[in-house]
Amino acid sequence: MKMRTIFAKMFLSFLLITFISFGLSSLLSATIFKSNLRSFIRAGSEQMQDRVIERIKYGYSKGWDQETLVESLQWGMGGPERTYQLYGADGRLLYTLGNHGKAIPLETEIVSDALGGKRVSEETYSDQTRVLLTAKAIPGATNMEEKAIVSLSFEFERDVNRFVQPYLLSMLVTIPLAVAIYFVLGRRLARPLREMSQTALQYAKGDFSRKVEVRTEDEIGQLGQAINYMAEELGSLENQRREFLANVSHDLRAPLTSINGFLTALTDGAIPPEKQRRYLELMKESSDRMMKLVGDLLDMARIEAGQFRLEKIRFNLSEQTRKTIARMEPLFAQHRVSVGLDGPAEDLFVIADPDRIDQVVANLLQNAILYSPAASRVDVSLREEDGLARIIVRDYGIGIAPEELTRIWERFYKGDKSRSRKVGTGIGLSIVKHILDLHGAQIEVESEVGQGTTFAITIRA
Repeated sequence: MKMRTIFAKMFLSFLLITFISFGLSSLLSATIFKSNLRSFIRAGSEQMQDRVIERIKYGYSKGWDQETLVESLQWGMGGPERTYQLYGADGRLLYTLGNHGKAIPLETEIVSDALGGKRVSEETYSDQTRVLLTAKAIPGATNMEEKAIVSLSFEFERDVNRFVQPYLLSMLVTIPLAVAIYFVLGRRLARPLREMSQTALQYAKGDFSRKVEVRTEDEIGQLGQAINYMAEELGSLENQRREFLANVSHDLRAPLTSINGFLTALTDGAIPPEKQRRYLELMKESSDRMMKLVGDLLDMARIEAGQFRLEKIRFNLSEQTRKTIARMEPLFAQHRVSVGLDGPAEDLFVIADPDRIDQVVANLLQNAILYSPAASRVDVSLREEDGLARIIVRDYGIGIAPEELTRIWERFYKGDKSRSRKVGTGIGLSIVKHILDLHGAQIEVESEVGQGTTFAITIRA
């Protein structure tokens, strides 16, 4: 059993807790039991002392001699468990009751203290046996030879053994049983953790197909479910990452191939002078596509590094939106998609980062163009509602399936490509959502397959 394993730590912890618990319980129980037993025995001894004194006084009243008195007391009060020793005024032992008449030597201070009227309660030993001693003077003994009585009880050791021996026997049975139970439970608890560890190592190697077998509904079972969910998410993220890399490679290669081809043709003189401007414009479009892609990648890197910053100012949102649409007119014309802008009579002003808001609107317009058929239109609306500015971008394209609406904000996620041959990187809407979250703005989306999609942004004016 390796000491570094959780099973070993749990098992040793259980053992330590068990021994400490049993030890403290035994110590506390023994202390309380002995204290109560002492009190009980001493109370019984004092009661018996009173009975002995009454019997002695009764014998004196009847005129019994000492021999008759001792025989009467021996018959009624004697026994092996307790001994009573009677002393005269000079501290001399007169006679002993019980213990077969065998006297137990005592220190003279005990008898003298008792004769002096002091109640004595002590513990002493006789033949290596603990004895509880109680001594006191006999009241009203003016006409009696007996002046002090000392009782010695041998019951303490016997009663303690009666308690300790069964307790020790129960511990000898209970502790091994507890150890066996701890061993079984520890192995049972550690087994799923070992399996999870092995599964996690497979995930580290990129294999997300293996699942943790969940057998219980406790915290370990919940951990297993969480690991399985994590594997699904990591597997999905890995697939998206691979697809993202493939799309980025494609999106970079296509314009580079186009630019390289046009440059080769221009340098070789294969393009007539009158067509060179057209080819330069095509190269400019390819370069713009590359710049947009590289810009998105840089923004995503800043977001992941926590370095994405805003510079908020108060600016004219209406004018900014008109400029964004005007800048994108060539893209609308290229895809034969018309655009309309509807806004209030007075311009709307908001406090935000104008460059980032422009990036948001441009991203939404590019998505609208990307998924809109030729000869369709895109409507952009500006509204003011309850002190809030709203930007609404609506297209009449292929739409988004309901099961995809909750995932469009995830980085690298793209919709069902079977419904469109156009492919993006899957990071544009993720950047949009992050920018709006930093502004404390909200974005809502409504879509119906085949009917189009509507994005609505709400910003504080």
